[in-house]
Amino acid sequence: MTIVKLFLWPRGRLSRAGFWRALLMAALAAFAIDLGLYLAGLFHPLEVRFYLALAGLYVWLCLAAKRLEDAGRSRLLAAIPAAALVLGLASTAFLVGALDGRAPAPTTMIGVFGPLAGLLIFLGATVWIGAARAKADPQSSPRSSIRS
Repeated sequence: MTIVKLFLWPRGRLSRAGFWRALLMAALAAFAIDLGLYLAGLFHPLEVRFYLALAGLYVWLCLAAKRLEDAGRSRLLAAIPAAALVLGLASTAFLVGALDGRAPAPTTMIGVFGPLAGLLIFLGATVWIGAARAKADPQSSPRSSIRS
């Protein structure tokens, strides 16, 4: 499997070890790109980190989809923790009322616990997907060719 197909194509199968290696390679590449651009001073760091996070989420979706397919589950299950992460991080907008000097609103707690919940769901799903057992392929089984 080529690097482009591994990181940018959501179809195929990926072993447990391959999933964790690819995830580590993607995280190290994102860190190196972020650090290099920050040290060079080429872009505003928040802009770069936003686009780098979007690219990283897409890469995670592709890797998780492959791993889920290898485990015999639907690739679409990878969208659930990704959506939880995005919605959790988007809920920080509820903190704006509390941070501009007004009295905290009841929705302030959503802004506090929303990102935490989204991150925990995402990390828990990553561990679950990475630890899932591969489904046995019935075509490769020696018993499948034997008829009773």
